Parts: sequence; structure tokens; C-alpha cells
Amino acid sequence: RAQAGIAQSELDDAVAIAPIAGVVLVKSAEVGEILAAGTTILTIGDIERPWLRGYIPETHLGRVKLGTRVKVTADSFPGKVYWGEVTYISPEAEFTPKQIQTQEERVKLVYRVKVSIDNPNQELKANMPADAEIVLPEAGDSKPG
Repeated sequence: RAQAGIAQSELDDAVAIAPIAGVVLVKSAEVGEILAAGTTILTIGDIERPWLRGYIPETHLGRVKLGTRVKVTADSFPGKVYWGEVTYISPEAEFTPKQIQTQEERVKLVYRVKVSIDNPNQELKANMPADAEIVLPEAGDSKPG
């Protein structure tokens, strides 16, 4: 019985419990590998509610609020629209990231936003390129998109 207790204790120590619900996106280690402390063994993600990072110019900042609706399209699904909402707006400006295509766009100050997207059929995948259009309220409309 003592050996069974020790074996159960070792098994309990070998189980990793994820801090969030999701699915395994990347498996970085195999059974039997010896790993250093802090080594990533799995990457998990919530594919039912993925998000994208976007940037808005300072001139639009006053019109974009948390909860503002966003229309998202992905190259992989031409003509299909996914809907999301702004769930984060950076509190500080930054220069447009260098991966933006034109030099004119790269020198402007922008605010980073996070858009959570509805993905009920789990079609959208991690790092999939997408375009987002923030649905700004019309002049005189008190509610965001």
C-alpha cells in the first residue's frame, strides 16, 4: 500500500492543470523528455473567442469605446463576416508598428486595441491574417456600434 501511495503521489505531481479553458494549440515537449523548470510544454488557447490586435489613429480615439462593434474578415473565408467587440484600448500612444506597409502610415501615433471575435464554428485560427473595421457610431448617436 505504501508503494501505491507513493506512485499515486508521483502521478498527481505529473499532472498539469491549465489555468484557463481552451484547446492545445502547440505541444512543445514529448513524454520522457527531461525539461528544465519553467519550460513551456503546451500552448493553449480559446478558439471559440479568439482576438486580434489592431491599431486606431488618435483622431478616432474619442469615438471608440470598450464594447464598440467590429466587423472582421479573413482572407481564408472571402465574403464571410465575423463580429467582435473592442475589449481593450491602450492607455498610451505608440508609433505605428513597422509591419504596417507604407512609410506614411508607420510614422503616425496610434493606440493599440484588442478585439474579441465570435468564432462559433471555430474557423478562425491563431495568427490568421484578418482585416477589422470598427463600426463607429453615427454623428448624434449616443451608443457605440
